[in-house]
Amino acid sequence: MNGYNIKHVRKLLLTVENSDRNLVSDGKTIVGIATGHVEPFHVAADFKSRHGFLSLNNDPVCSFSDGSFHSSTYQAKLVEVEEILLEAKIDPSIGHELFQIVSRIVHTAENGKYGATLVIDFNEEPVKISGQKLEPPLDLRQNGFLEFSESLSKVDGALHIGADLKLHGFACLLDGRATPTEDRARGARFNSALRFTAEHNNLIIIVVSSDRPVSVIQEGIELNAQCEWKPVSRCAVSPPLLEKWLSGA
Repeated sequence: MNGYNIKHVRKLLLTVENSDRNLVSDGKTIVGIATGHVEPFHVAADFKSRHGFLSLNNDPVCSFSDGSFHSSTYQAKLVEVEEILLEAKIDPSIGHELFQIVSRIVHTAENGKYGATLVIDFNEEPVKISGQKLEPPLDLRQNGFLEFSESLSKVDGALHIGADLKLHGFACLLDGRATPTEDRARGARFNSALRFTAEHNNLIIIVVSSDRPVSVIQEGIELNAQCEWKPVSRCAVSPPLLEKWLSGA
């Protein structure tokens, strides 16, 4: 395929962007633009602006960007959240469901490129937070309520999710006193989460930023912060000569 055809394909991709239409190819030429049923055996490329994903029969295979293939999912793995849930004093099955709920809301925000904040409250009696309280709380195990919570996460403020797998509030305001761990280079959402967790126990806050990695915060500390220590390639202190070491000098 020459350079002209590549540019032509790129233009045709615009005709299916943000729609249920697909650009169909037999591997050599563009067959057409189609909707509806897709053959059981197929290879699909799903473009996401600067990167995309390849799938075989709807099963993800790999991602791609800049002409190379990768194993990255381009989504936060939330390893710290998973570890906290394993250590939390809740039933393992509840912890698993809670992780699935949190992951879905976070990944939806990532894909939508908007900021969001989630308070995951492990207290038997959820802490009181200023905001829009829900009576009764919404059971997030119901897909309709979970989808609704994804939309509520776009509203300024935080979602308040309890260990009972229910959404207790939205548009919650996180206040607290200043902490030494604050970073003025970060936004109000991040620093408010630091302040709130520093004053409230048995909960974590997940901050999704539209332009930065996802932050997991507990007790006023960002758990997944990048380590600032840089290893050196040589010994920082010269060891003593063997003669001096043997003599005890």
